[in-house]
Amino acid sequence: MSEQTANHIVLGMAGHIDHGKTAIVKLLTGRDTDRLKEEKERGMTTDLGFAFLGTDITIIDVPGHEKFVKTMVAGVNTVDLALLVIAADDGVMPQTQEHLEILNLLGVSNGLIAVNKIDLVEPEWVELVVDDVKNLVKGTVLDSAPIIPVSAVENRGIDTLKEEILRVAKEVRARKDKGIFRLPIDRVFSIKGFGTVVAGTVLSGKVSPEDTVELLPRGLPLRVRGVQVHDKPVKEATIGFRTAINLGRIEKESIERGDLLAEPGYFKPSFMIDAHFTLLKSWHRELKNRDRVRVHVGTSEVIARISILDKEALFPGEEGFVQIHFEKAVVADREDRFVVRSYSPLQTMGGGIILDVHPHKHKRFQKGVLAKLQNLLEGDPNQVVLEHFDRARFIPRTEDELAKSLGITMQELKKRLEKLNAEGKLRPIGKKRLMSTANYELLSRRVINCVKDFHEKNPLKYAIPAGKLRLMIKAPVDQGVYDEILAMHREEGTIVMEGDQIHIAGHSAALTPKQEELKKELEQKYLKELFNPPSWNEIQDLGDKYKPIVEYMVDSGVLFPVEKGGYFHKTAVEEARKRVERYLLKENKTATLADLKDLLDGIPRKKLVMLMEYFDRIGLTVRDGDGRRLK
Repeated sequence: MSEQTANHIVLGMAGHIDHGKTAIVKLLTGRDTDRLKEEKERGMTTDLGFAFLGTDITIIDVPGHEKFVKTMVAGVNTVDLALLVIAADDGVMPQTQEHLEILNLLGVSNGLIAVNKIDLVEPEWVELVVDDVKNLVKGTVLDSAPIIPVSAVENRGIDTLKEEILRVAKEVRARKDKGIFRLPIDRVFSIKGFGTVVAGTVLSGKVSPEDTVELLPRGLPLRVRGVQVHDKPVKEATIGFRTAINLGRIEKESIERGDLLAEPGYFKPSFMIDAHFTLLKSWHRELKNRDRVRVHVGTSEVIARISILDKEALFPGEEGFVQIHFEKAVVADREDRFVVRSYSPLQTMGGGIILDVHPHKHKRFQKGVLAKLQNLLEGDPNQVVLEHFDRARFIPRTEDELAKSLGITMQELKKRLEKLNAEGKLRPIGKKRLMSTANYELLSRRVINCVKDFHEKNPLKYAIPAGKLRLMIKAPVDQGVYDEILAMHREEGTIVMEGDQIHIAGHSAALTPKQEELKKELEQKYLKELFNPPSWNEIQDLGDKYKPIVEYMVDSGVLFPVEKGGYFHKTAVEEARKRVERYLLKENKTATLADLKDLLDGIPRKKLVMLMEYFDRIGLTVRDGDGRRLK
C-alpha cells in the first residue's frame, strides 16, 4: 500500500433503516441522495445515492433495509472511509450489526460513527448509547473510531461531524493503483441525446473520452464518448473518483449492475477463485463443504458453492482457504474483497479476500496447494508471478502476455521479473519468452525419465521417436522448449539422437538367449525365399512372442518395412536394388513389372509392387507409364 495520502476518497454511509443516513448526507453536502420517485414516496433509500463533500470526497448513501443489503455491498466494496449511523432512540439494530460486519469483512479500516436523533432522547441516554456503541465496535475495523452525537432534524453536531470527516479523510492512504483501468458498474441509465451511461467508482487506472474499453464478462469492446466526475465533463477520471461514462453503440438493456468496464485484454471472466474466507462469529451454524451461497464481489451477486480446502467444515469465527465455484462467470482481481450471504434466508455469513482468480480445480487437503495459498495470503507479489508460471507449466510466456494475465502494468512486471531473475527462478526461452526454472528442470527430468521408462518397457527397441517421447510427457509442451531441452541433453551426453530417434547414452537393445533363437528362426524364414518373405499375417500366426522380435529386427536394420505389414530382409532389399539398378542401366530403358518379376526370381506381384514403391520413395526409381526407370 502506498504511504501517500489519498487524493480522492469514497465515504460510504452505513446503518439501519430510518436512522437518518440520507438526512445527514443532505446536511453535509446540500444534496438529497434519494433520487428515485419510489425513494421519495417511501422515505427510504432503495438504491445507491451519491453526493460530494468538497472536491475530494464522494459520499455513497446505501440502503439500510434488510432486503437491500446486497445493494449496500455493491456500494461499500469501493469505500475508503465509512460513516456508521446509529439512531439514539433505537440504538444498535440488526442491520447496524450486519453493516458493521460487512465493513469489517471488506477491510474498510478508516471510519467514524454518528449517533443521530439525539433530539429524541435525554443526554444521559445518549451517553448510554455511546457506551453501547463502543462495546459494539470493539475489535472491529471501527474500534477507536470517533463517535459524534448529532441531530439531523435540529442540525446539531453536523459541523463537528464534517470537521471530523475531513480530519480522518487526511489519514486515508491511497489505494494501490495497478495503472490498469477498472470500474465495477453499479448504475446503468440512458440520457436523451447522449445514449447509454454507466456509473461506478474507478478502482485503478484512468479513463478518458475516445478510449476503447472492454465490457466484461461479455468481452465486448466499446468506445467512451464522454466522462463525467461530480456531474461535470472531464478529460480524465482516475482512481477513487465516482465516475459516469457515456458509451457508444450499446443499449442500456445490454448492461447490468455487476458488469465491469476495463482496459481491454487484462481481465478475464472466471467460474472459480481461490480465497481466504472468514465465517462470522454471529453466524448460527457451521459452513459445510459445497454449501450453496450468494457471493458479492465488486458490484455483482452470484450464486456459488464453497469448497473448503483445509478443514472438514468451518464453524462460526473460524477462517480457512476455500475454492469458490460460481454458477455464472465473474470478473475480479487478486486481493479483491468479497462478502458471502446465505442462499436462503438472506443473511451475511462471512467474507474474505481473493488470492487467485484463475486457479486449477483443487482436491481438498493438498499440502502443496495450501502452502501456495498461504504465500499468496501473506502478499508476496513475486509469488503471484511464479503461480502464473506454475499454471502455464511447460508453455513459456512473453512479458506482454504476463502483464495482461496478471493484470499489472509492464513497469510493475519488469520490477518483479528482475528480482525473480536475480534469484534464479526464471529461465529465458529464446529472446522474448520466459518460464520458471522449476518447470524447466521438471520438464528436463521428465524427458529423461520418459526415455528410461520407454527402454524399460520396450527392452528390444533401440530408440524412441522424438514425437512419441513428447506425447509420453502427458502435458502440453511448447516445441521450442522441447527442442532446447533435447539439445541440452544431447550436448551433455545424456541422450543420443540419430535423426528423430532418441535413446539414453550407452543403451543397447539386448535379446535373451531364447529370443536369439527366435530371431535366427525368423531370419531363416525371410532368407529362405529372398523375394517372397512371409507376410505379417503369417508371422502373427506363429504366435505373439514373435511380434517383438520382428520389431527388434526392424529397429536394428535386419528387416526393412517397405510397406505397412510388408517386411523384406536387408539382404533381399540390397540384392533387389543391385539387380534393378544394373538392369536399368544396362538396358537404358523402362522396365515393366513383368520384366522386374523375371529379374527378381518370379517374385509375387503384390510383393513386387511393395518393393518398387519403396524404391520410388527412396529415389532409386520413378514411374514412367506402366514401367519404371532410374530417377
